Amino acid sequence: MKRNLYHVILNLAALSILSYVGVDIFYRTLCLKLTQISVLEMAEVTVPNAVHHKRPPLNSFDIIVERNMFGSVDKVSPDAETRSIKLEEIETLEPTSLKIALLGTVTGPEENACAVIEEIGRKTQGLYRTGDTIQNAVIKRILRGKIVLRVGEKDEILTMEEAEASKGVRDGASLPAHREDVITVGRTDVQESLKNINNLLTQARIRPNLKDGKPDGFTLSYIKENSFFTKLGLMRGDIVKKINGKPINTPEDAFSFYKALESGDPLSMEINRGGQPKTINYRFK
Repeated sequence: MKRNLYHVILNLAALSILSYVGVDIFYRTLCLKLTQISVLEMAEVTVPNAVHHKRPPLNSFDIIVERNMFGSVDKVSPDAETRSIKLEEIETLEPTSLKIALLGTVTGPEENACAVIEEIGRKTQGLYRTGDTIQNAVIKRILRGKIVLRVGEKDEILTMEEAEASKGVRDGASLPAHREDVITVGRTDVQESLKNINNLLTQARIRPNLKDGKPDGFTLSYIKENSFFTKLGLMRGDIVKKINGKPINTPEDAFSFYKALESGDPLSMEINRGGQPKTINYRFK
């Protein structure tokens, strides 16, 4: 009996030892795995050092300014500077030999100054501004009653014939007073032009003219040479004010001009040319 008791105690002791060892092995294994996970999660990530680019000096961009790539610099050519002329030198210039006549001038700031010039051989008139070309000359300066032309390598003067008789006229406007012209237009020319209205509209460009912020006629900003509009005696820069006495302020009003041409009845157009009023009366035959 006593021997059996010892045997039971030994078995329990052995079982306890085995249980202890097993539990110890289990916890050691578990701790080892948890340690590996922590190491993986806390692994240091190495970030490469940022590359610092050196900013180029400002003079590296000088080539952009020199070439004016963005059109932001207005350059004055040396040739243009040498063509400047003093007022006292104008009186010594030789009269131009070109076959042109000065009909009138409007002076003031260069962007507003203009001159009406007629080419004698062609019997055509045009409104010109500083820098425009006529025949083989460039308009260099516009003064009251005269203009300076650059012909080849020298300057020449073109003077209005009646300029001496108009000294009492106010500065800034030496154009003739209100005048009326009569222009005869062939009916065949009118009919041929009106056959293709789309083509006719490409021969001229118009834009609204504003006065004190309100519509006041239409400006002819472009007229094709030898077009139907030149036959009507119109020029670039003309401001059409009235047709048959009716103000022209809307596109519908402007289109009434074509309707009036189509009718073949006498037509009257009031325009402003170079700051001066002018009436053109049309007769059709």
